[in-house]
Amino acid sequence: MKKKRRSTEDTRKWFRYQFFGSAKVTIPKENTVVDATIANISFSGMGLYADKPVGKGKKVQIHIAYVDRNGKICEDGATGVVDWQKKFKKMYLIGVLFDEELNIDKQPNLIKHLIWLIDTFRWPQPYGDKRISVI
Repeated sequence: MKKKRRSTEDTRKWFRYQFFGSAKVTIPKENTVVDATIANISFSGMGLYADKPVGKGKKVQIHIAYVDRNGKICEDGATGVVDWQKKFKKMYLIGVLFDEELNIDKQPNLIKHLIWLIDTFRWPQPYGDKRISVI
């Protein structure tokens, strides 16, 4: 049986932004914590680099830390599921899909920082599907 060829078209609803920060990924059912570096973030998920695997399909809690424009360390959190994971040399590339989109009520510091980054660097507005922007 022939394998179905994957489309190269990006079907994401949200733009993905390069983002420097760290993440502590907790797998509650296993009482395990994996330290990771944030590669990128969107309002619906994030890409991570980690030394250890987390496991595709695992429910996770993510503690996100980054330095804001004033040099202050800020923190927020999100929950989600590991959508994909790929080993690359001695590390793992991990894609996490958030349980719900980032919002000002649950991730106030992170949303304010993303708004500042989008405005300052004239990055595309968050919606990839051309909806009216929320920012």
